[in-house]
Amino acid sequence: MCVETRFATHTEEDGVAIVSAEVNGFSVFELRFPPGYRQLSFEPECPYLAVVLEGSLEKIFPRRMVSLTRAEALVVPAGATHHARFGAAGARIALVRQRDPATPPTRCLERLVTLRGPGLGWLAWRLAGELRAADPAAPLAAEGLALELLAAASREARPPPSPTGRRPFWLREVEELLRGRLGEGIALKELGDVVGVNPAHLARVFRAHHGVSVGEYTRRLRLAWAAAELACTDTPLAVIATNAGFADQSHFTRLFRHHLGITPARYRAQTGSSDSGES
Repeated sequence: MCVETRFATHTEEDGVAIVSAEVNGFSVFELRFPPGYRQLSFEPECPYLAVVLEGSLEKIFPRRMVSLTRAEALVVPAGATHHARFGAAGARIALVRQRDPATPPTRCLERLVTLRGPGLGWLAWRLAGELRAADPAAPLAAEGLALELLAAASREARPPPSPTGRRPFWLREVEELLRGRLGEGIALKELGDVVGVNPAHLARVFRAHHGVSVGEYTRRLRLAWAAAELACTDTPLAVIATNAGFADQSHFTRLFRHHLGITPARYRAQTGSSDSGES
């Protein structure tokens, strides 16, 4: 069964719901895999970037297994034979794939790598929304978002060197603390105290690796979390704003529109959750 809806195509194959479109050298998808789905072994002809919007999965390669959950991503190069297992809740994935196998791969799609950059999540949700958008600008917006996702993946896979030239062991702990304290926040001094690093040094090294300050990184984490909540739940905007750590709903709405170019309510309507009528 195939139904043409706006500029994207909606199909279903073996229980997997697929929304797809072609955008200037790339194919873009939103895929919904049912609970417990098993994907048989295959060898992709073209490289792709996959970002998990909801749920979880495992990709099993000959010498490596990769576990992914919400807001995590994976670059799969051409020819990387693997199979996959999906979690008890299934998974919803945004995917950008190079369209022509004869074309040399885009540089950021050359090697197998897992990614966790905070910008990937909200860009992926925006792409999923544009695949359902009704306005004439949707194809152009989807193309732009696909390129932004690839750029973000490239930066995440090859971060600029820190002042010491190496990624310090404590940086992962800082990232996990920021994710774990998303709603309440954590001061730079407290971060430094927990990992045993001078706050000024921590800030410099963090920016060197991520290209943004600790504060901006946290803001992107909050917006990515809020975008997923808007798309997956009917939770009121005021509650999402509070739980994400924003001062109030108006502050949340202002930042969301500034960073994603759309109001939270319109974003919710585009990405498939019922519209609460808020703005």
